[in-house]
Amino acid sequence: MAAVTCKYFTYAKVTGGGAGSAVTYTGGSMLNDYLAKVDITESRGDVKEYADGHLIDSEQIPTEVTMALELVNNNENIMKDVLGLATNGTDLELQDVDPPFVGAGCVIQDRFKGTSTYRSYWIYKAQFTSNGVSSSTRRENTTFEHESITGRGVGVILSTAGTASFYAVKSGQGTEAAAIAWLKGKAGISG
Repeated sequence: MAAVTCKYFTYAKVTGGGAGSAVTYTGGSMLNDYLAKVDITESRGDVKEYADGHLIDSEQIPTEVTMALELVNNNENIMKDVLGLATNGTDLELQDVDPPFVGAGCVIQDRFKGTSTYRSYWIYKAQFTSNGVSSSTRRENTTFEHESITGRGVGVILSTAGTASFYAVKSGQGTEAAAIAWLKGKAGISG
């Protein structure tokens, strides 16, 4: 199955929850066609238990989820709401403060034998940082490189069972509208 596009960068500031209840969000925003690339990776800890010199148990438990995004247009709202830059007059400044925790997601379109389906991803709680911006000009040709940001997602406890959740994914959605609606529901965006 080929992934043919990624879009609808969605985010919302975390306001509470995650200690045995659903995470709550405010200020949700969905931006169409802001993504040039999405990478979602999981990190797992390798925990081993030994007794009498023998391995008796092993767990591959998740420790972190990373969402790396290449943005086509890093607008001012993303810089303030997601990266935590502060307004100083008419300028945005990177200051010595932690970026906010946000929920973040996107939609990826898959195509198999001419049929498109959609996957929506939602990371419950992450902090994003910029990986920097670079561009270069060579004679009459310009090479554009978009800004890349990386969000490191942490586990949140969503129920009284005590198991940490990092992200949710909804696969096999038949329409883009269904994928968007699911993502808006996660971010608390009405309409």
